[in-house]
Amino acid sequence: MRSLLIVGALALAGSGLALETARATLSSAARIVLQKGRQYAPTDLYLRRGDTITLRNGDESFTHHAFIEADRFSFDAGDQEPGTETRLTLIEPGDFVIQCGIHPKMKLTIHVQ
Repeated sequence: MRSLLIVGALALAGSGLALETARATLSSAARIVLQKGRQYAPTDLYLRRGDTITLRNGDESFTHHAFIEADRFSFDAGDQEPGTETRLTLIEPGDFVIQCGIHPKMKLTIHVQ
């Protein structure tokens, strides 16, 4: 009976470890940036070249307009209505700031290695 309990406890511990590993993999692969409440979440994001992020307008009534203006790279999502998404694949290394053309205080800094 005691060995059965130990095996069961080890199985549960192992499944918890697998679940944590799956969460870490999923969160690092998802790369979703939420635009809500006139801010980006997260506000800093570390990426590798070739990574894709999804900018999701999570507001119910605000339109957003994400853009990047940099020497080597530019991006303009246009107006994003509530509930819409725009994808951006980052191929240039460096630090970039995504801003909102409608809400100037909204800023997201992305660091691309």
